[in-house]
Amino acid sequence: MKIKRLLILLLITVSSVSLPAQEFWLSAYSPTNINLKKATFVDSVTGWVCGDSGLIMKTSNGGQNWITQNTRTKTFIHDVFFLNKRLGWALGWNIYNPQPPYGTYMLKTTNGGVDWDTSFFPIENVFLKKVYFQDSLYGFLGGNFKNILRTTNGGQDWLDVEIDSLVVMNFPVLNFSFYSNDFGYAVGGVMDIAGVIWRTTNRGQRWTPYIVSPEPNMDMMFFDSLNILGFGGDFEYGASIITTTNSGADWEYSSLELFGLPTVLTFRTLTDGWGSLGYTQTFVFTQDGGRSFTQLNTPDSAVINDIVFPGVKHGYAVGESGKILRFNAITVGLGEEIPLKPKSFELKQNYPNPFNPFTTISYEVESSSYVVLKVFDISGKEIRTLQSGQQNQGKYNIKFNSSNLPSGVYFYNITVRDLSGKSSNFITQTKKMLIVK
Repeated sequence: MKIKRLLILLLITVSSVSLPAQEFWLSAYSPTNINLKKATFVDSVTGWVCGDSGLIMKTSNGGQNWITQNTRTKTFIHDVFFLNKRLGWALGWNIYNPQPPYGTYMLKTTNGGVDWDTSFFPIENVFLKKVYFQDSLYGFLGGNFKNILRTTNGGQDWLDVEIDSLVVMNFPVLNFSFYSNDFGYAVGGVMDIAGVIWRTTNRGQRWTPYIVSPEPNMDMMFFDSLNILGFGGDFEYGASIITTTNSGADWEYSSLELFGLPTVLTFRTLTDGWGSLGYTQTFVFTQDGGRSFTQLNTPDSAVINDIVFPGVKHGYAVGESGKILRFNAITVGLGEEIPLKPKSFELKQNYPNPFNPFTTISYEVESSSYVVLKVFDISGKEIRTLQSGQQNQGKYNIKFNSSNLPSGVYFYNITVRDLSGKSSNFITQTKKMLIVK
């Protein structure tokens, strides 16, 4: 695996400006001033946030109201994850409490957080930082010392995994990202030593570690099976990204030269992504799939720890002192990006519309381009990939079969990257269609 550290950034254009983010984000109601660490949403309006002093809060109406849940612990809740409205897990740390044992408390609910079962992870001084489940039985833990664990029975038992030998193999894991159940990455590392990724192709039974950067990696985004972007950094170097165009055979590292401590990078659409630089009270924002970034001041100088987008119209950010922000979809517009080169392609309205079960989506590209065409439901969940790969200049018609989908509003989104050398920008457009049965 080759690692290229770019001293002169030829591909990544960064603009650091003192612009407010109020156009994009609005301060929302919060019933607490306790520091909030993580957020998780199962649909556009149902979600949970966690933080200090054993706090977990739930909303069922998009953050208009929050209900504090009884976790039966006062430990710092470092992470929370919900698979659906019923099943959820959380990780609490006992660090400062004078009463041992010191380490991680595991929390689980089967009724949406009305009741939480709490148990101590059986090994002391293991601080688990990330919990992630693929389904009700199969999940993963990441953290320190026991850096990757998996379960096949919903968390009743946690199993060690095989990790190929490398000096960094046991470095801390901070996050997981999967393209499919079998293929995914864990990301992490240690400040001032190395940023590491761990790759699996057999559903996490075996992982291969790679050193890909000088700073820890915090998050990872799959655009498709080949094109992947990781986000990380530290106090000294600020934000950085790693990118691959061949499914991880090679990685490129690039410093964004933006001061701050990266915590998260998440995408609203294939091209529109938001990250946080923590204590610097700034966001980083990309509108072209990570090829360029802009730095924006957060509303009310908020220190943001986590950002989630449960749909293209709905986004939430949480941070210190109980701060909660809501994405301003009315101003930004549903799934629509500012065109960077408007004549490079044309996306037409599907026909017929409404339809059942077949419709045709037509588009035209001006020159040889990398084209991704996907269908999403109204909550922003990806339904199907209709096209992903290089296409020559021309007109294209793709038939979409909705026979296995319920009636409702859906969106189709096209992302185009010119490969002719005329432009290196990504361009995206979204249109709405209606299934009536």
